[in-house]
Amino acid sequence: LIIMGDAGMKQTVPTPENPVEQDSLFSTTDLFLISLITGLLTYWFFFRKKKEEIPELPKISPVASPVRDSTFIEKMKKTGRNIVVFYGSQTGTAEEFANRLSKDAHRYGLRGMAADPEEYDLSDLSRLSEIDKSLAVFCMATYGEGDPTDNAQDFYDWLQETDADLSGLRFAVFGLGNKTYEHFNAMGKYVDKRLEELGAQRIFELGMGDDDGNLEEDFITWREQFWPAVCEHFGVEATGEESSIRQYELVVHTDVNMNKVYTGEMGRLKSYETQKPPFDAKNPFLAPVTVNRKLNEGGERHLMHLELDISNSKIRYESGDHVAVYPANDSSLVNQIGEILNTDLDTIMSLNNLDGE
Repeated sequence: LIIMGDAGMKQTVPTPENPVEQDSLFSTTDLFLISLITGLLTYWFFFRKKKEEIPELPKISPVASPVRDSTFIEKMKKTGRNIVVFYGSQTGTAEEFANRLSKDAHRYGLRGMAADPEEYDLSDLSRLSEIDKSLAVFCMATYGEGDPTDNAQDFYDWLQETDADLSGLRFAVFGLGNKTYEHFNAMGKYVDKRLEELGAQRIFELGMGDDDGNLEEDFITWREQFWPAVCEHFGVEATGEESSIRQYELVVHTDVNMNKVYTGEMGRLKSYETQKPPFDAKNPFLAPVTVNRKLNEGGERHLMHLELDISNSKIRYESGDHVAVYPANDSSLVNQIGEILNTDLDTIMSLNNLDGE
C-alpha cells in the first residue's frame, strides 16, 4: 500500500504480506563479537590455570611411644639388687619409709632400691622371681576417702584389671593411714589382699601405721619384726653393718650465684617470693594462716582451729586433702647459735654423699 504524504514522498506501510525489515538490536558482527567474548571468558574461567602439580607430602614415620630405659627388673639385675620397695606417697612420708627400708637391706647382705610405681610397668612383678632372693615391699599411703595416692593410681588400676600369675612373687606391705577416716588404710589392705589373690607369697604380715597416733613408732615396730622374718625366709643373717652410717664430703662454695641457691623452699626455687601453679605435694601453695585458735582447755593434746587463705591459688579444697605446716625458726635463736659456733651463716656449703649405696 503506497500512501502519498504531504511532502510528496512515498511511505510504505507494512502489511502482513509485505513486512518491512526493521533495524535489528544486534548486527551479525555484534553477535560474533559477543560469542567470541563469551567463549574467551569461559576458557579463561575454566582453563586459566595450568594443572598444578600437587607437591608430595613428606612421609611421616609413626612416632612410637617413649620407651623407658629399662624395667625395674633390668635395673635391679644391672645394679645387683634383690629388694625393691615401691611407695605410694602423697606428702613424702611413704617415700621416706621406702628409702629407709631399701637402705636397711645392706645390713643383711642384701641390696635394695626404692621405686616410684608411676615410673615402671608393674606387670613386671611376675618376673621378679628371675632374681635370687628377690622381694617386693610396698609402702602404700591411703589418700582422701580410701583412694590411692596420685603416683599409685596406675598401679591400683592394674591390680583391679589384671589376672597375672604372681605365684613367684614374695611380698610385704606396710600401709599408712589415719584411723579417724572411715576407710582406714584402705590402700594398704587392698594391695596386701589383691597380691595374695594373684598367687603372691606374703612373707610378713600387713603393717598399718596410724597417723592419728604415732606413725613413726608404728613403722619402727613393724620394721623391727619385718627384717627377722626376711632373714628367716632367705636364710641370711645380719652382717653387723649399720645402714644408717653414711660418709659425706663437706664442700664450701665461694663463687655462687645467690639466685640459684635454695633458702628453705619446699619445691621450687624462690617460691617464697613468687608462687607459680600448678600446686601439688612437690610444689605446695604457701597459704598464710589467718586464724589460729585453740579449741580445748587442758590435756596433753591441743585441738586447734586454723583458717588458711587460699585465694588466688585456684585450689579447691576437698575432704581428706592434706595440709602441711612449715614453721620458721626464731631468727634471734639462729643468730645466737651462729655466734656460739663462730660460723658465718651466709656460707654456702654442700654435703656430697660418698656412700656407694
